[in-house]
Amino acid sequence: MHSTLHSTAAERQVVSPFHAGISLPDVLNTNSGYQRFLCILILVGFGLRLVMLDRFRFHQDEALYSYWALRFLHDDPLFLEQWIDKPPLFVWLLAFCFKAFGASEASARFLNIGISLLTIPVVAAVARRASATPAAAGAIAATAFALNPFAISYSPTAFTDPLLVLAGVCSLYAALRGRPFWAGLCLGAAIMTKQQSVFFIPLALAVLIVGNGKAKAVAGAILRVGGGLALTVVPVVYWDSLRWAVAPSPWDLGVRNYGALGLLPLDQWPDRVARIADLLWYLTANQIVWIVLAVTLLLAVLSARLTEHSFPQRNTVFAALLCGWIGAYWGIHAVVSLPLWDRYFLPIAPAFAILCGWIGGRILASGSQLWRSAAIGLWIVLLLPGAVQAARGELPIGGDHGAYEGLREASAWLDSHSPPGAVLYHQALGWHFQFYLFENPRSYVVRWVASPVALADDAAKRPQSARFVIAPAWQPLRNFHPHLAARELELVPRVTEGQFTLYELVPRRR
Repeated sequence: MHSTLHSTAAERQVVSPFHAGISLPDVLNTNSGYQRFLCILILVGFGLRLVMLDRFRFHQDEALYSYWALRFLHDDPLFLEQWIDKPPLFVWLLAFCFKAFGASEASARFLNIGISLLTIPVVAAVARRASATPAAAGAIAATAFALNPFAISYSPTAFTDPLLVLAGVCSLYAALRGRPFWAGLCLGAAIMTKQQSVFFIPLALAVLIVGNGKAKAVAGAILRVGGGLALTVVPVVYWDSLRWAVAPSPWDLGVRNYGALGLLPLDQWPDRVARIADLLWYLTANQIVWIVLAVTLLLAVLSARLTEHSFPQRNTVFAALLCGWIGAYWGIHAVVSLPLWDRYFLPIAPAFAILCGWIGGRILASGSQLWRSAAIGLWIVLLLPGAVQAARGELPIGGDHGAYEGLREASAWLDSHSPPGAVLYHQALGWHFQFYLFENPRSYVVRWVASPVALADDAAKRPQSARFVIAPAWQPLRNFHPHLAARELELVPRVTEGQFTLYELVPRRR
């Protein structure tokens, strides 16, 4: 009876062409030195990611996603009034996080810190699975992601990208294990998080298919991937369909907001390639690390050519797939009219870490345990400076780095010194105030003004209301005074907090 059940299960499982010596019990073996090292590394990663938990205010997109979460939680669960241009999975998780811990910048960022920490052992498991020297590869890959400046910079944020990365890496691990249904399930979660998830689909499918020469096995794997995708995607699409009579789909709205994609003119390609290279430099943020990686990559390739019999070719194929995927990701963003925002390149961070594990595994395969420990220790020392820089917010990637400093304090001053129903004018802070003032009992009237003429006109129509204007240092009020004077109004500075100055509109003194 036992052998019959085993044979049936074996027929349903796609045989992974990659290293089969690691199973889930191995990954969870808490008695191993590797697992203790991984736990310590996660704790170090947690400390680095926690430093910026409440240091900076929300970036405007973080404020927008958090506002969406509040609307979902309180009064618009189908987003019929507040249209969203991102798939809803991250927004739903953020809403439940707010419900559990309260709506704040810190609680929103804790979600992504936890997601980033979960990604560390998954990256390690992928590297172990695809290496002939699992412990060394896993330790090096986990270190490369735990101390990765990109990952650290985006952990204490409320962006959608860390969840996309976790789901994408989980799909890769499932594909390596020969679990197409679970790979599809994880890909579905990625798709329901952000549109850029489509980049993970060809990589996961390639890992599943490579080495499986039988057409029947490949077709079965693809069908099971589709089943996993459907289990995740169909319920969300059904939820979305309930809105179509009133509101557009997030995917449709995303296309409208970002514009149609197209091939860029050839003369723009070199500049975009260089801009992407500048961003990818922050995968280590250290010139010495890049030199060391270049040298070790050369040694790893030479080792692969000279001692091919010692390393399964399937592991080399997997590394080649990752390199090809990174190159394709880079190339598509260089030649297609996609925005070159730094967060769009966060998915490269885990692939880079896994490749570091593959390279390290090659180099350390024939070394002693002492040599491996020393090499991993040196790897940690090399990566730490960039990690510390990222934790301090000293790198120009991630969330806000001081542009919105003082906004919360200025809002608190307004709460203390303005009557209920006061009018607050701004030029670039609508998404922030939607979040910060969502549950404010003072019922401010928040008004966006495009020009001095619009401000003067609207303020003149509200003579009975207290009227305030908030302006950041990076967008000062210019040419407002003549237009206000024409309406017998003037601006009086009341308080300056960080980057922001609050003015009150009062009758002009003669």
